[in-house]
Amino acid sequence: MTKRRYKGNLLNQEVTIISTKPENHMDAVFEIANAQLAELSAQSVDQGLNEQQKLMLLAINAISDQLDMQVKLSGK
Repeated sequence: MTKRRYKGNLLNQEVTIISTKPENHMDAVFEIANAQLAELSAQSVDQGLNEQQKLMLLAINAISDQLDMQVKLSGK
């Protein structure tokens, strides 16, 4: 698979990554990530989470979802 550079925006900052995924896939990934970050922002108004904390929660949620899917696919 060919690796290519992809530029996306996350929390209004340009991010450049290298991926083998097509551009439309990465567009969807960034769109979902930004939507989930916006949801975290709306839920954490009283908690005052900074951007780094929101990104950490996003990563933990993504890994949790991945683990759920792996368990589901393995039939356990």
